[in-house]
Amino acid sequence: MTSCGSAKPSAVNKFTRRSFIGGAAALGAAGSTAARSARADGLGADVSADYGIKPGGSGTAPTFVNWARNIHARPQEIAVPTTLAALQEVVSKAKGVRAVGSGHSYSPCVHSDLVILSLDKLDKILEVDRATMRVKVEAGKKLYAFNEALAELGLALPSIGDIDRQSLAGIVSTGTHGTGMQWGSFADAAAVHAIDLVKADGSLVSLSADRPEDAEALAAARLGLGSLGIIYAITFQVVLAHNLELRSWLTTLSDALDPRHYRDNDHFEFFRFPFTDKVKAISRNRTDKPRDEQRVRTFVDKILLENVALGGLLTAASLRPRLMPRLYDALTNLVFDESRIDRSDKIMASTRLVRVNEMEYALPVAAMPEAHERFNRLTQSFAMRAESPYFANFPTESRFVRGDRGNLLSPSQGQDVGYFAVMSHTAFKGYEEFFRAMETQLLALGGRPHWGKMFYQNPTSLYPEWAKFLAYRDLWDPTGKFRNIYVDRLIDGREMVIEIG
Repeated sequence: MTSCGSAKPSAVNKFTRRSFIGGAAALGAAGSTAARSARADGLGADVSADYGIKPGGSGTAPTFVNWARNIHARPQEIAVPTTLAALQEVVSKAKGVRAVGSGHSYSPCVHSDLVILSLDKLDKILEVDRATMRVKVEAGKKLYAFNEALAELGLALPSIGDIDRQSLAGIVSTGTHGTGMQWGSFADAAAVHAIDLVKADGSLVSLSADRPEDAEALAAARLGLGSLGIIYAITFQVVLAHNLELRSWLTTLSDALDPRHYRDNDHFEFFRFPFTDKVKAISRNRTDKPRDEQRVRTFVDKILLENVALGGLLTAASLRPRLMPRLYDALTNLVFDESRIDRSDKIMASTRLVRVNEMEYALPVAAMPEAHERFNRLTQSFAMRAESPYFANFPTESRFVRGDRGNLLSPSQGQDVGYFAVMSHTAFKGYEEFFRAMETQLLALGGRPHWGKMFYQNPTSLYPEWAKFLAYRDLWDPTGKFRNIYVDRLIDGREMVIEIG
């Protein structure tokens, strides 16, 4: 593949891993300074500021802002119930209410002008059934805390995604996924056995795969987008605790797309560097080997390199975006082989401090090579424009997941898929036009968008069981208490919005 602005020998090509690590802190500081300047020009957001809900008080109105800073809300009230009864009371009395988890969704699924309801205080383990390997837990518990609780019980989730900061209600409601062809998303029937959900009138409905008569309703609730009710508790199917061995290496795009990688490894993904044909491939496999202690190297690689230094570099590069092709040509020289063994959730989840805008589509697995080719052509085209060029600035991520069963709205419903994620650092202008153009390409390849990430074109026509889903929404929420701008646009068939506030 060709690359726009192929690098000539220069200082940027002479980076070494040692010099890069040694300068990481300085780059991070420079990046923070550049970020402050960029904010003045509307180029980016301060990654040091907090996000989430602020209850307000003393004349200050309640607010919500998501992790990516593209969604802001000023609700009349933020409610934080501590018991099921209190949750039911809040829901029954509210005129309009949306639930918030950790604020990691890019879509405006949380946005509300009335009541935003946090489940943070509803985070207890309710039941552990070792005979069936199922654990019932309140849905406000964060994934990382659930992983710790499971580990203490000698248990684990079989597959999780890149981050573990989300709430359990959030990962189920949006169909969050990891990678690995043996597993589906968190909305899959094999992952979620039962759901307890508070309907608009405050009543509790308990849905279980043990009851055949619940099958269709449970299929609707497993990926409910927060529009059917408020999830109070979830019963997850779990496995015995285990270690995973991670291996990562630099390779070519054509090699990474070879099906043997996702077929032969428990978990496989890769990150493709823009303007190159190089990728960082990552495999994770079960092992009986003991964990190894690599805390210092892990800190250097995962925090300094992948977050502080990269974030600082990209923020600075946003002021001279034409450097991106040469920058990534140099950065690929800093990708070294890695091998590490640890508890499964610690191997699957990573620290993500660099803020990006992200769009992710589920594609038929066979379409993944063509998706990468179209991304490459589009990247070249946008970079070469005489006016308003846009330079792809963040690696794409490719993951492989078994098709979901037992839900109505999963992007991977009915087929094994490759998830293709396009990201852009928040300091870069012009990403939206690029995302729209790439979305058109992914839709043409049979793609469906991740519900919790950015998408523009209304996807409801891609789901043959959308009418069934709406029937449950009408049944459980006849007055539209759980509707908001996100749900309204889905129902009305209108284009989606990805920035509010």
